[in-house]
Amino acid sequence: MFWHVQHLRTLPDVVTWEPKRKDQLVTFAFFLVIGWSIVGNFFAAWVARRLGYRRTIALMCLMFCLIIGGTYWQVRDYKSMLFWIPWVGFCSGMFGLFTMYLPPLFPTLLRTTGAGFCYNIGRIAAAAGTVIFAFVLKGVDFRMTLFYTGFLFIPAMFVALMLPDLRDNASPAT
Repeated sequence: MFWHVQHLRTLPDVVTWEPKRKDQLVTFAFFLVIGWSIVGNFFAAWVARRLGYRRTIALMCLMFCLIIGGTYWQVRDYKSMLFWIPWVGFCSGMFGLFTMYLPPLFPTLLRTTGAGFCYNIGRIAAAAGTVIFAFVLKGVDFRMTLFYTGFLFIPAMFVALMLPDLRDNASPAT
């Protein structure tokens, strides 16, 4: 989410703007992403009630891959980006399912530890990746890097399909 809005600053039609105007664009885009991620949370929950968690997570991973691919496969102007990146936020509604799906996968005494580890280990990796990415690619157009990150959702989709299917609050841990 951080790099999507930062990419806006490097677009050819934005790069010459004064810093205050760039900041306003990035802030507006960030709020679009956040707003649409809230809508995506409700959408993901609605789909999960019909298809189950693992299928919905897999579907949202596929959507994420396609949306990121569509967003970054070509150079876009900022107006076009303001159309595409809210859909990236929408797909991140998938992560809202984790708080409902992960805890029942663990025995009661390990439920919060297991779910917390699974949910937050990705945040630690993402934080490290963001810092490393910032130092290594300082001043580089990272559109293609963002494009390729979309492909990370393909293995995630297959992993999601291998997870247990929880129906009617059944817990495989009990």
